[in-house]
Amino acid sequence: MYQYFKKILSGFLVLVFVMSLSFGVSFSQNQSNPIFSDLPQNHWAYNAVKFMVERGIIIGYPDNTFRPDNPVTRAEFARIMVISLNLPIKVTDEPSFKDVPKDHWAYPYVESAKYYLTGFRTQNGDYFKPSDYAVREDMAVALVKAKGLQNENVDMNILNNYIDKDQISKNLAKYVAIAIAKGIMVGSPVPNSNQYKFEPQGILTRAQAAMLLYNVLNTQLMEEKITYDNNSSTNNNQQNNYSAPNVAAYTKGDKVVLVWNKINDKKLKGYAVVISKNNSSPGYPQDGYFKIFSDRNVNYVEIGVNSKYNNGDFGVYIKSGEEYYFSITAIYEGNVYVKGNAIKMKIPVIPNYFEKPSVKYEYKENKFVLSWRKIEDVRLVGYWIVISKKTKEPKYPNNGYLVFINDKNTTQYIIDNTVPYKGGDFGEFLKDGEEYYFSITAQYQDRVVSGNSVKAVYYSNLEIAKLRPELQAKTVKWWGQWCINLKWERIDNEKLQGYRVVVSESSSSPDINKDGLLAAISDKNITSINVKAKDKYLINGEYKELKKGHYYYITVYAIYSDRIVGGNVVKVKIP
Repeated sequence: MYQYFKKILSGFLVLVFVMSLSFGVSFSQNQSNPIFSDLPQNHWAYNAVKFMVERGIIIGYPDNTFRPDNPVTRAEFARIMVISLNLPIKVTDEPSFKDVPKDHWAYPYVESAKYYLTGFRTQNGDYFKPSDYAVREDMAVALVKAKGLQNENVDMNILNNYIDKDQISKNLAKYVAIAIAKGIMVGSPVPNSNQYKFEPQGILTRAQAAMLLYNVLNTQLMEEKITYDNNSSTNNNQQNNYSAPNVAAYTKGDKVVLVWNKINDKKLKGYAVVISKNNSSPGYPQDGYFKIFSDRNVNYVEIGVNSKYNNGDFGVYIKSGEEYYFSITAIYEGNVYVKGNAIKMKIPVIPNYFEKPSVKYEYKENKFVLSWRKIEDVRLVGYWIVISKKTKEPKYPNNGYLVFINDKNTTQYIIDNTVPYKGGDFGEFLKDGEEYYFSITAQYQDRVVSGNSVKAVYYSNLEIAKLRPELQAKTVKWWGQWCINLKWERIDNEKLQGYRVVVSESSSSPDINKDGLLAAISDKNITSINVKAKDKYLINGEYKELKKGHYYYITVYAIYSDRIVGGNVVKVKIP
């Protein structure tokens, strides 16, 4: 009886193997029209493919093609074996193959399915050749091992019936002979002779794989009425009907990589990546989650230093050098959660790793607040607040600094324009309504590390934004002469006293005290003026003329009884 069930199981594994042949193609639940546009009824593999499709085992591609002649690479073949046989994911400290390193997409599949695969041994080590196409003798090895026939006695003379027996790789000859003897792979007859051709180095195609497995299914998957022992168990526990993820882990640089077997179950909704500091068997939802994947094909995730976690027992962020328990929970329909095995791993300590500050800004109670994520590092000394008008990624000391904060627990600072800036490219104070780049540089014991930058319009008080003139400029014809029309929105404020129009030929931020006064307007109802060539402006106690064809920077300042607020700057060419 046990041997019978073993045969049924091996047949089932082959069945699942067939299901995986639709690389990246969805599985059919109710395939009403199994005919493919590129697979006519007289195609040699038509019945085999039709057999699979009618039973919902495989379907074609979204464009209603099967693509029977598409080849299969060795890397894809490894992935098929893992998925079809539901193999546990296994990884090693050192990759088994020189050309499949840890960062290769097929690495976990090749390592996990190595028992069913073939390789190439040289004096320099073993190679897998992942981009080469899988060949028929590779299929022979995989099927013989999947069916547990590798130790069968076989008469090797059976290969004498094949004209291409010398093309069979020496170490694979027994597998090919067993496949032939068991009727798994037969080959094709040679015309006008009693011999066959096996084509061991023939590239394996989707159609060939379907036909080979069709032959196995047609001869082995037959019903038989049987009885059960009293000790036979039934699925009394609901979760016995659901597969649990089999998880493996390895390190890559400063990250822990989790890989797990893909579960082919239409009830599966996705996977939750679960981490715990104290629970040696964590599961979702009770132990929180790192990520939830709704894509059932995902079976790989990288977790690095400072990765953010949700509802865990160790805080919000993963820390360098700390040990955690990692697991995957399969999420099924009906709120069924099945957790896989857990693996204890240490987040790598990278001696040369220094965390970069992560900065953002916001207005709190109308104040401009710069904040950043706290850095947990004993080597940290403090933080420099850095601002620039022109440099998109400012850093200390290149772009000066506003203040240095030596309290490592401080993670925000209100910039209220009361502290002069040192060594900047915009003067000592920021100007309301102007855009700047803000950043934080972390000061470590032996180095500085700059973080990201944010671009923001600065106001020492957000209420000032309502007081800022919004200037627009366009070229118009006025009294028969081309000129620049400057226009801004009317400001309704009882403290408003008037406007100053300021111009500069060289400075992109015209200063009311240093640059040219083009117009002084005391009537706050006037919100536009026209300027043209030869109009005069006052600078340093003397008048100069606007020159035709020259570019100028122009802005408008609103004059209030308690403050002066500058507007935006426009660049114009005098017509």
